[in-house]
Amino acid sequence: TSTSTSTTAASSRISFLSSLKEPDENESSFGRQTYWNECYEKEDEFSWYAEWNDIQPFFTELVPLNNAAADQDQDQYQDQPPPRILLPGIGNDRSMVDMYDYGYTRMSAFDYAEEGVECAKKFFADRDCDLRVSDCRNLSSYENDSFDAILEKGTLDAVYLSGAHDKELAMEYLDMAVREMARVLSTGGIVMSVTAACADAVQESFGKSGKFSVLRDGGFYSTEDGFTSNNIDATIFAWERI
Repeated sequence: TSTSTSTTAASSRISFLSSLKEPDENESSFGRQTYWNECYEKEDEFSWYAEWNDIQPFFTELVPLNNAAADQDQDQYQDQPPPRILLPGIGNDRSMVDMYDYGYTRMSAFDYAEEGVECAKKFFADRDCDLRVSDCRNLSSYENDSFDAILEKGTLDAVYLSGAHDKELAMEYLDMAVREMARVLSTGGIVMSVTAACADAVQESFGKSGKFSVLRDGGFYSTEDGFTSNNIDATIFAWERI
């Protein structure tokens, strides 16, 4: 039964992907699956906007490895499993292995380009990370409420750019991705988005979804430990699933 369900889900995703309109090459390379496959074949590794060490202070403040408050006894929480993390658009970002090694070992990641997933498999090696080929606009291989947090860096930018010059279509694609994130995220779960190419559109899409409350609005922010967001060459947003 599980094999039949998996086959049906895979067929559904293939049908979905084939129904989407990709931009012409001269309109938007970033919105083309072939571009990303070729990119991952040629370039061993690349981290969009920031590496894990750069964004770790901002992420761990919102998604600690356990839910203990700072003033509570940590010992009673030491046996709690780490939060369930989803990484969209993993591609050739080797720094996400650092995130796993930091302690976020309940990790799943995907890319809609097969070569991106192959890169990730090499990086993660024997680490227990669930890696899949999937599209952020249709995460049908993931069940509802599967994750406690999502960290995306540039994936929503690529989704938006898939619409090329058709801004209405670009926004539709982005809304599809945000709806899927809301579906697979548990109530109280966190989305952190590191974006640059379409920050206003990303903010608008999350805002109108009605599924999230704002935690970080993209403005200047300093963590309690003194790390400041202006050291990241991109905009950092964060939302909580309501």
